[in-house]
Amino acid sequence: MALLNDIEKTIAYAKKYGAVLSREQLWFRLLSDKKYSLEEIKEKFPISNFQFLKNNENDKKIKLAKELVKKHLFKFKDILMVGVTGSVAAENAKASEDIDIFVICKKDTLWLTRLKLRLYIKLNNIPHRRYGKKEKANDFCFNLWMDEDNLLVPKLKQNQKNAVDLIMVKVLLNKNNIHKKFVLENNWVKKYVANGYNQLRITNYELRIKKTKTSIIKIAINYLAFVGQIIYIRLKGPIKFINLRQAFFHK
Repeated sequence: MALLNDIEKTIAYAKKYGAVLSREQLWFRLLSDKKYSLEEIKEKFPISNFQFLKNNENDKKIKLAKELVKKHLFKFKDILMVGVTGSVAAENAKASEDIDIFVICKKDTLWLTRLKLRLYIKLNNIPHRRYGKKEKANDFCFNLWMDEDNLLVPKLKQNQKNAVDLIMVKVLLNKNNIHKKFVLENNWVKKYVANGYNQLRITNYELRIKKTKTSIIKIAINYLAFVGQIIYIRLKGPIKFINLRQAFFHK
């Protein structure tokens, strides 16, 4: 009975965002603090109950994001990870939606990297969402930033929605296996989606922690870039959750 309730809860949650889940997606995203096997899901929910259709628009957006990384973002040496989040990561994007991007940077380089990237995408006419503006189809929205030494999602944001979003991140660039470190540091997620979190945690690659060093000059420049951008952002509108080592521009 508990599993059936969790299945119904997960389907209802997906429906709220206009999504229909495959059995594999249902198993991975199951809203439960208990782990279940895919076979148990299949037993409770036969294939005839599903009307899952492949989302071609989603595939187009993933392709655009991969091209962004391959042609542009790989040039930024201080970027350790790039992931796609939001509706694209959920494999449920509409043609009119933008592409949410999650970036992890080397220690003490977040705001300097963000400044460099903003200048770069403007100079190269890369479609991107402006802060405070409405989304446009296929614009890149760099709405989540983290420093490699501050990967824990803040307590006030440790909720069901962010737990589901975290396990669904589509990783496109992953230096030093930083994504594994990100997963391990956010073990609060298993309280909401135990299946998905456990699957990410046991993925069969080793965690290789490679310490990065940042010069004092770069640290100082990064801090100045932080102060300047905070002032600019305050002029544009309300700040969500931003500090020297993390920036959440979404709700």
